[in-house]
Amino acid sequence: MTRQFYAKRLLSNEAGTSGIEFALTVPIIILLFLGATTLYDLLRSYNRIVEANGIVADIVARQMTMDDTFFTKTYGTFAALQADKSMPNALRITSVIWKNGKYTADWTKKAGTTALLPTQKLDTTTLPTIPSGDSIIFVEGITQYTAFSALFGFGTVTYSENAFTRPRFTAVVKGS
Repeated sequence: MTRQFYAKRLLSNEAGTSGIEFALTVPIIILLFLGATTLYDLLRSYNRIVEANGIVADIVARQMTMDDTFFTKTYGTFAALQADKSMPNALRITSVIWKNGKYTADWTKKAGTTALLPTQKLDTTTLPTIPSGDSIIFVEGITQYTAFSALFGFGTVTYSENAFTRPRFTAVVKGS
């Protein structure tokens, strides 16, 4: 009779249930926190390259000419705006003119880890339709970013973003 009494008493004892529930839910809460933080970090770094490309496009559109010294400073601005400044990045700026029914690169300048840049496509899939003889500034930026937590399979992510704008104070920004 005593064994049954102790077994019944042991099975009806609920003193440790909160500790067991805590031990079961904490890993789930930690995973949710890490997942949310990782997704936020990835979206924030993507937004930084979008903003950097827009800023670079705006800076170049306000120029009359683009020389190598100014381009080096522009690339420095682009690199400084990235989320992780230690990761490789690259920038290509092209002045594109529409003439004779096709897009033509007037000049192109590149900096950074240029091997990251894909082959440039100047066609209607990447550029807007513009009037004949008109020009646009086409900015292609690319960067790599290591996620906050590689636990979810993200690891290193490569972001590539394009931006374009029209020159503000001249028909064509001259390259040198």
